[in-house]
Amino acid sequence: MKKVVKIIIGMMLLVSIIGCVNYKTQEKEQGDTRLADEIAKVEQELQMGNTSTDSQADPTKGSQAGDQKEVQKVEQDVALPEMAKKSANNEEVQVIEVKENEMVKLNVKVNDPDHDTVDYSFSAPLNKQGQWKTNYGDAGEYIVSLTASDGKLTTEKRMKIIVNRVNVPPQVSGVADLHLKEGEVANFKPVVSDPNGDKVTVTVSPPLQDGTFATDHTSAGDYQIKVVASDGELLTEKMFTLTVDDVNELPVLTNLGDLMVKEGELVKVQPTVSDLDGDDVKLSISDPVGDDGVWQTGFTDHGDYFVTVTANDGKGTVTKKVKVTVEDVNMPPEIVEVKLAVN
Repeated sequence: MKKVVKIIIGMMLLVSIIGCVNYKTQEKEQGDTRLADEIAKVEQELQMGNTSTDSQADPTKGSQAGDQKEVQKVEQDVALPEMAKKSANNEEVQVIEVKENEMVKLNVKVNDPDHDTVDYSFSAPLNKQGQWKTNYGDAGEYIVSLTASDGKLTTEKRMKIIVNRVNVPPQVSGVADLHLKEGEVANFKPVVSDPNGDKVTVTVSPPLQDGTFATDHTSAGDYQIKVVASDGELLTEKMFTLTVDDVNELPVLTNLGDLMVKEGELVKVQPTVSDLDGDDVKLSISDPVGDDGVWQTGFTDHGDYFVTVTANDGKGTVTKKVKVTVEDVNMPPEIVEVKLAVN
């Protein structure tokens, strides 16, 4: 009996142990199944989130996508300046800056691992030695290349030369003193150029503001002429003297003509004198009239007389002759005195 009881108890214990083992195995299998389901669910959600194009369906996901785009845009903006320094093949482009009218002179150091002889050259505007004398007006950017070759392989390096503008004033030539006489025409035209190629405005002071000056009898004197050339920023001034020599205008005598009078009549010579220069004129009349221009003829003065009228302005003299004809007038005898004769 005791033996039977022990057998029964032993069988019950075995059943219990097997049941626990089966329960744990089943629980573990169920746990593994639930874990696999959770992983599959997460993967499905991730896949749906990546393929979704409607940001309004999930505001959170739309905001995240927008933030992601903003980050990408900022990264691109930051990268742009660095990219500008590189060539198409992502090679760094060396930048060399000079000013207009300066010399570009590049020193080159080339190494060859094989110790081969290396020839190198530059593209325009550099010469073979890597030199370029810039001029005014060359402002701008120039992409040049340095090519080095050992006869078998070639290496090229690209560079950017930036020539900064240097403004200089216009240049004025053809300016010299002018000398002429009254009555002549003065012509003046300066030669103007601008090293930078800028548009130049030129002004000239009177009386040559139009480039031509027709002088007359009142133009004598010295004129200081100023020439101004401006490119809008800088200007150049030059001065010269225009000298107009006085050309004397002789006095003009008018109101003169031949005269005819009879003996006993009064002769009047009264010329009109004018002078364009405004000079003081001295007038003289020869005899028998005299400087006062009046001659009282007598009964014995018949005949022809040539009277010279002279006008002198101190620089020149003008003369004219006037013919004065005095006609004879016969007069009756005149008894002057009668006296008694004394024996």
